[in-house]
Formats: sequence, C-alpha cells, structure tokens
Amino acid sequence: MDFPQILRFILVLAIIKVAVTIKTSDGDDVECIDKIKQPAFESTLLKNHKIQEWPSEIPRTVEADKKSKLETWEAQVSTVNCPEGTVPVRNYSVSKTDRTGPDFTSYNRGHEKSPPELYGAKATINVWDPAIEGKEMSISQIWISSGKYKTNDLNTLEFGWQSDSYKNGCYNLRCSGFIQTSSSIVLGGAISPTSSFGGSQYEITILVWKDRIYGNWWLSLGPSNLLVGYWPKELFTTLADYATIAEWGGEILNLQNFSRHTKTQMGSGHFPKEGFGKSSYFRNLKFIDNNNSLQPIQNIKKIVTNPESYNVKTEYTDEWKSHFFYGGPGFRSTQSRAVPLAFSSCFVIYCLALFMV
Repeated sequence: MDFPQILRFILVLAIIKVAVTIKTSDGDDVECIDKIKQPAFESTLLKNHKIQEWPSEIPRTVEADKKSKLETWEAQVSTVNCPEGTVPVRNYSVSKTDRTGPDFTSYNRGHEKSPPELYGAKATINVWDPAIEGKEMSISQIWISSGKYKTNDLNTLEFGWQSDSYKNGCYNLRCSGFIQTSSSIVLGGAISPTSSFGGSQYEITILVWKDRIYGNWWLSLGPSNLLVGYWPKELFTTLADYATIAEWGGEILNLQNFSRHTKTQMGSGHFPKEGFGKSSYFRNLKFIDNNNSLQPIQNIKKIVTNPESYNVKTEYTDEWKSHFFYGGPGFRSTQSRAVPLAFSSCFVIYCLALFMV
C-alpha cells in the first residue's frame, strides 16, 4: 500500500470517529459528533471559546424538598452511549434552511414580583402528551430573561418539554449557541413515560444557573443534577450579568386555521380545578440568589390569557412548597368563534420578576 492510500484510509477512520450514527434508548437515530465540532461553534461569537467541561459549583439547597404523600415518578429522557469526547445530535443532516418554524405575532405573559437579581431557576414539571391541532405546539417550560424587546437587548433562556406537529423549529443542538457536554443525553429526544389521566404521574426536574466564576449558564436534569451543557456567556448582553425575570408555565401556538380558537391542549388538556392526577402541574418552584443558593418562591401572582380555554390555580403546601396546576382543553363548542386576524400564542405563567432560544 503506497503512502496516498494509507493517508486516505486514515482520513476515513477519522471521519467515522467523529460522526457515528447510533440508536437512542427510544429507538431514534442520532449522530455522535465530536464535541468541538457541534453546531454551537458555528456562531462567530464562540470562535475563541474554550469548552467548560464542569461547572465551578452547583447551587446550594437551603431547604431540602420533603417527600410527598402524592406518588409521582421521574420520567426518563432519551439517552444514548456516544463515545467519550462526542455529543449526540438528532437530525444533524437537516439543512440550515429548514431551521425556522412559525413566527409568534402576539403574546401575553403573567408576572410575579421578586428580588431584582436572579441567577437561575428550578422546578419539577409534570409531563403529558397533549393533543395538538394542525401544525401547532404546546409547551411547558421555564423562562429566564433580562433586557427588553423594545430596546433590542432582550436575552432569554427557555427550557422544558414540548409537544408539536411541525418538525422544522430551531431547537436543541441544531442551531449555534448551546454547548452540550453530556455524551448521553439527547436534546430533543422523547420523554417517557408520560402521565395518564387518573393514573401514574411522571415529571422531570430542571435546573438552570449561572456559573459565578466563568459566567456560563448551566443546565441540569433530574434530582441528582445530571449535567447537560451550558449557554456560553459570549452569547449574551443583558444576561451576561444576571436575569431580572424568571417564569414558569404553559404556552400554546394558536394558528387559528378554522376561524376559531385552537383545540390544541395545554398541559394535560384539563383545567386546574380537577387537581392532581388530572391537571398538569409545576411544583417546588425555586430561584437562585446571588449567594448561589436555591430559595423557595413566595407570594405567587398569576395572569392568564384566554381563561375560557386555559387557566391556572396556585397552591402552597409544606411538601410541594409553591406550586400550581394549569392548562386546559383549548376551544370548546360553548365558546365564541370570533378571533383576531393574526395568529397568536396563549400563556398561563408565573413570573419571578423585578424574560435564549
């Protein structure tokens, strides 16, 4: 074998090493991409960024959560065994031109006042599989943000679970920005099992916090804080310092294809008055203060759009601390069919305030 043939053989091996296609725990196909070649680094803002493998610290728990009398189980996110030094990426072959989804033309949010400087947020979120109408979506998530849209300095981080019927949204690792460090967790993969009406209740625990030394915003999952990755500080302007708003709640996209409000469900698709096992919930709402300590949320305030379709009920117990049930079925035959011309999104949210995708 001459030298050029040997060289070509080595190059083929190198390509195989950084782009291995394997199946996830839920049967999906992913590619294991070299960590330093993941889509995050397509951003010109990150051309000099050095990967932070571990956070300098994890937020401290001021008061441990009490075991609840209500029986719940932690849902499992999609996982895969990628080789060390690589990260799993779903649908990596999708063209960049297919990365845009529907636009949001109008929206409303609820707000709850809070201390002025926030360094993260946490909650345990009930997981369901809501019915979706057409090319719409239903989201349950946490928002962390700073700045204002009007002054062109709004920075937001959004994280949670989503049910949708369109496939071209700019989510997860398909856009530049978020840097994944885990070689096993598949962002955008299935979460299972999901909760059933009157049956078993499944949930995921999500924590996001700012690393006080390096300035990056880290994401972890589960009660044991399994690290996923982080949003690097270079991406931000106002969030480079701290957040001023954190929100917990549900959102649906309403395209109004049938000249009425959508039938897309939020949460479980049932109203909050039906309670545990029937309506979806967020529990153990917490924020992170400037001492890197997790603090329970107090004094909840709510604002709801389209209460005929979705609503929220706030509660407090020693076990779940501040929590709420939320959601609803969407359009019902008893509602008015009149709608505005532009499509919109509807929110049922708590906000910890003084709002990156």
